[in-house]
Amino acid sequence: MTAEQTHIATLPETSRKSFMIDTSVLLYDKESVHSFPKNDLIITMVVLDELDRFKDRSGIIGENARYVNRYLDGLRERGSLHEGIEIESGQVIRVEVEDRKTVPEGLDSSSGDNRIIGHAHALHTAGKTVVVVTKDINFRVKCDALGIPAEDYYKDNVPADVDLH
Repeated sequence: MTAEQTHIATLPETSRKSFMIDTSVLLYDKESVHSFPKNDLIITMVVLDELDRFKDRSGIIGENARYVNRYLDGLRERGSLHEGIEIESGQVIRVEVEDRKTVPEGLDSSSGDNRIIGHAHALHTAGKTVVVVTKDINFRVKCDALGIPAEDYYKDNVPADVDLH
């Protein structure tokens, strides 16, 4: 087990997990939006705004941003992203609005990353298990400093305790 997998592996196997995904992951791998079977995937409004800024770029980054935007738009035909939409794998995708007031003291509330951290921190403080998934090292370090589980994302890596069958 790697250090990055520690938090997920220590969660009870019977519990449904919530993963809050960062823009860096979606731009790195457009398929990451489908990579959390039988769990909840939280996408914040900040992430949607950041995807919007990348959609016009040429190359893989722009392609990935456009793919995720189109995919989420297509899901709207099946229900409300605010309430959460279950996809074939049993994963539920939900869009949540973060509040600048939840950004912990010492962090700049104008930073999108810090607003995502603040939202994860608020959910964590409310007793909900949320794992932040990001390619950004500093983002993971900040989360760890606040007691929020955070992990790197690897294309070919599925958390050890996620049953794919």
